Amino acid sequence: MQPLALLAFLWVLLPFAFCQDDTCAIHGRDGVSGVPGRDGLPGTKGEKGVSALQDMLNSITMQELKGEMGIRGFPGEPGPKGFMGAQGPKGFLGPKGPRGSSGGIDGSGGPASKKPAFSVLRNRADYASYSQPVIFDSQLSNVDNDFNLKTGYFTCKVPGVYYFVFHASSEGHLCLRLKSNRNSVSLNFCDLNPRSLSAVVSGGAILQLFTNDKVWIEPFTKSAAGSKMPKSMSAVFNGFLIYHKP
Repeated sequence: MQPLALLAFLWVLLPFAFCQDDTCAIHGRDGVSGVPGRDGLPGTKGEKGVSALQDMLNSITMQELKGEMGIRGFPGEPGPKGFMGAQGPKGFLGPKGPRGSSGGIDGSGGPASKKPAFSVLRNRADYASYSQPVIFDSQLSNVDNDFNLKTGYFTCKVPGVYYFVFHASSEGHLCLRLKSNRNSVSLNFCDLNPRSLSAVVSGGAILQLFTNDKVWIEPFTKSAAGSKMPKSMSAVFNGFLIYHKP
């Protein structure tokens, strides 16, 4: 090596000759930072963690330190109504009930065999008299014979509420009354016909009757022309019990 080259080499190494304990002489200078190195290799597997038994022991310790139960608080407010649940199964058939009392005409305990009703007709050629019951000559029905064809009276045998209705026709003036001896019931129905043509009168009423009360229809006049009707009269008279009432 040439002397000059050797001298330059020694001049470069001279600062490192005075470094001790990783510390260089004060007259040295820092080197240039190097390039970052690669990531290191994965580390070794860590030690096993603490057993869950420790958590259980901690829970037992907390329970032992738990105080006594306090006084029960007041009930809370009712919550909102829930949805309707599904329908449950059908229950078993219950025991047979006791036998009921004997029913009446309408189940009220009256005489079950008594159901008064009638429908009577008049086609007679003779004249009907004013203020006298109309006499009928035939019947469509007459349960228990409560209506008397000969007298024209219906006689109540079963007390209760009844319905009566009549239809009549004649020539000239025609006036009929539905009457009863119960509280002097008298309902007037008239058809005044001055031309002597055929006249028709209808009427009806609901009456409460008691035993032996009578109901009938009778012609009447608004003048003193005579004691009998001027012409013959055809009529139908019906009545029946609505319900028994003692």
